Amino acid sequence: MKPTRGFRFSQVAAAFVFTAGCSLATVSCKEDSFLNVSDPNVLSTTTFPAKVADLDLMVIDLYGRLRTGFYNGDNFRCSGVLPDHTADMGYNGANFPEFAELRTLPSDGKLGAIWQNHYENIARTNSFLTELAKIRKGTTDKGQLTHLNELEGEARFLRAVNYFPLINLFGETMIQTEADRVKMGIPLPDQVATELSQTVRERATIGQVWDFIIADLKKSDELLTGKVWDDANKPRVNEWAVKSLLAKSYVFTQQWTLARDLLKTVIDKSGKQLVDYAVYAKMFNGQNEFNKESIFEINYTSDRRDVWNSTLNTSSQYGIFISPGYLEDDGVGEGTNGFGNLFIHDQNNDRFGFTDTTASTAGMKSATYYKKSVELRQNKLVDPRMTVGTLQPWVDSIYLYNKWRKVTKARGEGFPLAQNQAWNHRKYVVIDRGLWGGEPAESIATNFYMLRLADVYLLYAEALQRTGNTAGALEYVNKVHRRAYDVPVDVASKYDYKSLTDRTMALGASDHLANDPLKYERWAELFAEGQWWFDVCRWKIGPQETAYYKRVKSGLLTWNDRKYAFPIPESEIISNAKVKQNPGY
Repeated sequence: MKPTRGFRFSQVAAAFVFTAGCSLATVSCKEDSFLNVSDPNVLSTTTFPAKVADLDLMVIDLYGRLRTGFYNGDNFRCSGVLPDHTADMGYNGANFPEFAELRTLPSDGKLGAIWQNHYENIARTNSFLTELAKIRKGTTDKGQLTHLNELEGEARFLRAVNYFPLINLFGETMIQTEADRVKMGIPLPDQVATELSQTVRERATIGQVWDFIIADLKKSDELLTGKVWDDANKPRVNEWAVKSLLAKSYVFTQQWTLARDLLKTVIDKSGKQLVDYAVYAKMFNGQNEFNKESIFEINYTSDRRDVWNSTLNTSSQYGIFISPGYLEDDGVGEGTNGFGNLFIHDQNNDRFGFTDTTASTAGMKSATYYKKSVELRQNKLVDPRMTVGTLQPWVDSIYLYNKWRKVTKARGEGFPLAQNQAWNHRKYVVIDRGLWGGEPAESIATNFYMLRLADVYLLYAEALQRTGNTAGALEYVNKVHRRAYDVPVDVASKYDYKSLTDRTMALGASDHLANDPLKYERWAELFAEGQWWFDVCRWKIGPQETAYYKRVKSGLLTWNDRKYAFPIPESEIISNAKVKQNPGY
């Protein structure tokens, strides 16, 4: 099943009738109209969907919409990797400074797009569930009724997936105490609006939103338990994806016992396992998709023909924005395999254990720098996940245009990078062909991991810690850690942490992760996957992160607790008088 963008249905069902008038000067109107003005190529809400097969078409559209909103490449480069300082910017524009410094405004277009995209997706899902209920009433075939249950389970999961980033980005706070549950969440449309007044909603409380997400996921789990898709449908959600997101929702709402027990069910019964390091190192660049570790992926296919990623395609734009720099054929010039807007924030190198601050191209090209870098990797004196998430200038190489080419410093456009190490991104970039010479041109089909077992292991470790099982928590932190060091995950090793306050690879003098293996492992393992900012917000470690990263190319970083929530977009404030803005905006 490909994640195509299919038919479009509005939240408010509308029928447009073309009325033809009869001219008295020519012919008179007859009781039976001689002119039938209907377009057989246009879907009508009166005739579609009419059967179960129509719903199969509609659910494809719901899957396709996962590539909008937070996970859209244009949006993700701002909301996914800049607020948490995974990335710094070489390009001075596209709202990069605002997201990197966490000084976004209600008028910010990227925020408006994320908000609008997810609510449009939710409206489509509400419409789908309404139409499904109608078709179910007229269905007696047991096989079709079973399939309708599966479709409902998929839709409820997808609706929860759309609410998940909305509440975590725009909710007034993330839950740490019971008092947080009554603070402002987001509007919660749960059915198709039939009149305009129903589209104007106040913000539900944070607790109400999470209760709704959890209820959708529990119902989805009930409907999908036992369903196994064939290979042609492997991008579709199954019970293990539902259970994983449900358990993650329990973690985010601090329901630790429920989270612990459900996460253990996923670990014990899903059949998933951590892939070995060789597979892990390549699974973010178009290889090893739908592997044994993967629980749910946003599925992309190559079909894009335009650089700005039109809405009617199924491939990704993200790798273009974060593309690496490389050495040109003349051995002097430096190109980039895309736009190269963002580079790895220099402070992340320290956090991975690489403390050499060489920034000049001449210094990086030196034999001394190269030898030191290689030895650190070979002796595992830096976190091996550094090479999974980053490309080091003048040490790493990528295969472009039929030859291996040295990676150079990331591209600077608007900001000079002479004083920056400017390492390149590796996760989700194209490293095995030139983008501008691809067929179709610039098309990227690399899947995006939304849920995978390493995330489950670390969430389980956190739940164990919070329910008093420190030894169990340490073991699951170490399982993820061992895989990174390419040793058997279930056997104690010399690389193990001895406690949950042991020394990590974070070597910065002011790094609060230096003696916090659980947090460090979530940072290192899920680096550049859009997870860390949510962790920063739910743990309320914004001041510590600001103190560690200090600055970005556009200026010094400062902290204010309002930054834990983005502002409600201006367009929503203007169109919906019932919505109140987040404090401080």
